[in-house]
Amino acid sequence: MTSVQGLLLSIKASVGTSGKAVNNPADVRNIQHLFNLIKSASDLPLVEDGLSGPKLVQRITAYQVARLKAKNPDGVIDANGQTFKSLVEDAGKAGSGGQAPIKAGGDQKQWLTEVTCDGGVTLTDADFKNAAAVLGNGISVNLIKAFAIVESGGRSGFGPAKLPVIAFEGHTFRKYTGQRYDKAYPLLSYPYLVKAGPQWKANNKDQATAWRTLADAFKLDPEAALKSASYGMFQIMGFNSGACGYKNVTDFVVAMKLNAGEQLKAFVGFCSKNPALIKAMKNKDYAGMARNYNGADFGNYDKRIQKEYEALEKKK
Repeated sequence: MTSVQGLLLSIKASVGTSGKAVNNPADVRNIQHLFNLIKSASDLPLVEDGLSGPKLVQRITAYQVARLKAKNPDGVIDANGQTFKSLVEDAGKAGSGGQAPIKAGGDQKQWLTEVTCDGGVTLTDADFKNAAAVLGNGISVNLIKAFAIVESGGRSGFGPAKLPVIAFEGHTFRKYTGQRYDKAYPLLSYPYLVKAGPQWKANNKDQATAWRTLADAFKLDPEAALKSASYGMFQIMGFNSGACGYKNVTDFVVAMKLNAGEQLKAFVGFCSKNPALIKAMKNKDYAGMARNYNGADFGNYDKRIQKEYEALEKKK
């Protein structure tokens, strides 16, 4: 067991790539702390939350390539493996120059608004075809494209700042925070009266405002804030992260920030776990699609989906 900056560091099981590593929270937190100790001036610190996600795996993989000269990095740190021993050694050399862990609250805002997009902001026809193949059931490629067009214009799931297109829903934040911020923060926490009401419009008048609003809510309750926004090309709500196949909303948001391919993957995951939605998509039941994707108060969503789908079909 090795001591680094007064912290006894060891891991009981592997950390890193999902499906390959065990990822016990205490072990993950230790690895996050070690990487924060050796980070360069250009690296932003990892959130020491005990959750292994794409950002940590990227850091592990990069370390294995740069430090260990690995030709086939696996993104996994084993308890008694070479990567762990080397990481502890490098952290020890870093001494007191390491960064403090990011705690819940204001410091995490830096993580939230950090640009981590890898440049993949659009989708190709092949991407949409692959998504349709995964969904099966005879679901049309153009139907998936129609969802993208209605939700985000179909051009990109990212705004000009290379952050995902988002919309903050204050009534959802109210739900996940038990209404405790209604009086002090009426723009962040309010009851649902009408779709896209005055508070919603104020919070989402442009992407810069939407991200500032999310960051303000994040300071009050990080998890509730992340659950209360919709993200990316398909505008999936954070509270649906589990339905999309993510173990927590943090991993979901990290993925949404990475590229449009991850956003499409989340859409496919969400649809796949919603039999009623799949049935509606298969049968071209537009009202059923709207209700199962956008909620009971879907307005003219069904007509918009149908219009975009039929327009795409005419271009064949």
